[in-house]
Amino acid sequence: MGVNLLKSSTAAWVGAAALVPYVMMKTYWALGGTAGKPAGDLAVQLRVNGAPEVVVWMERHGLDFTAAGALVGMLLVVALVVSWGARLPRWSVLVPGWAGALLLTPYGLGTMVAAPLGFTVGDAQGWSWWVGIVGGVAFAGLGAALGVCSRSYQRRTKRGTGSASTAAPA
Repeated sequence: MGVNLLKSSTAAWVGAAALVPYVMMKTYWALGGTAGKPAGDLAVQLRVNGAPEVVVWMERHGLDFTAAGALVGMLLVVALVVSWGARLPRWSVLVPGWAGALLLTPYGLGTMVAAPLGFTVGDAQGWSWWVGIVGGVAFAGLGAALGVCSRSYQRRTKRGTGSASTAAPA
């Protein structure tokens, strides 16, 4: 295993691990927990704020769309470092990988700074500051991991360097 792949594999694990507290918090809320979140029905807040109906439906049924997105992010970061990911079309993992890196990293870092200072997104009053820290660590961790892993994947699967299926470990 090359040093580049070893570093990206470690980054993938760290990025996935950064999401675990976030997914646990969202699952706790879906099961009826209230610590850290504002009073009231989040589905109603989502509808009032113009969220798509599918997002409102998911919230009503205990499925947080951001937790689902976090799980998709975990799958993407893994696809960037495992052998089956190297068999996918390059663009299908590199486009979302780089997009996630460029969007999630600054969003997560900004959230970690803003939340303890009392800043929230939109009119989301009542959130506990630590929720922003949990979310910020999750998003920044995933974003940074996507950046490291996308760069590694791009180098390992570059055209003319051998077959993509041998560019990643089995």
